[in-house]
Amino acid sequence: MNLGNSFAATILAGLLIGPATALAADHADAPGTKGAHGDHAADITDVFVFRRNGKLVGAINIAGAPAPQTRVDGPTGRYDPQVIFTYHIDTNCDARPDIDVNIRFGLNSAGQIGVQLENLPGAGATLVSGPVEKVNTTPSGLKFYSGLRDDPFFFDFEGFSATEASFDPTNKTSTGQLLFNNKRDSFGGRNITAIVFEMDPAAATQGSHEICVFATSGRLMQ
Repeated sequence: MNLGNSFAATILAGLLIGPATALAADHADAPGTKGAHGDHAADITDVFVFRRNGKLVGAINIAGAPAPQTRVDGPTGRYDPQVIFTYHIDTNCDARPDIDVNIRFGLNSAGQIGVQLENLPGAGATLVSGPVEKVNTTPSGLKFYSGLRDDPFFFDFEGFSATEASFDPTNKTSTGQLLFNNKRDSFGGRNITAIVFEMDPAAATQGSHEICVFATSGRLMQ
């Protein structure tokens, strides 16, 4: 099988050991997500990495929606077996990944959907898998999960639009004001599908004090 030659998204780089830095986020903005036939199953909205209980936690959020809606399951929905997500770990931040964690969904004969992770640092096995919507455990005790979650991306789009208009040099009535409201979340209550996994810090960083992460998605060629 060959990986498709187009990516739905390539999202953020972040610092692990120092303060986290998000360079970009995509919510149905990538060219492949546009229109009625947009590839939402391959759309990456955000990528995260953080520390929790002595472990590193990585996450890829996928299938963001421009309006609140329920998740669509099945091979043609958000859990698409023909899409591969790769979580890239760059241990020296030279924009060349040193560790690739590959993630795929699958459907068994009983119609049950599962998630498979390959090359998860410290997992105790090359491949680990389990059902979606359930917290699963690797042979070494690391947890991983995929399922429906509220979109954690916080943004006041109404305030952004008003602020942008307020600084419009072509508008003589512009006031030049910041009009954001920190209690107004345009993404609140909107669904995404989250892929979340713990990693052994030593295995993931390979001894580095600073690493970067990003993620890509690709569709398998038929």
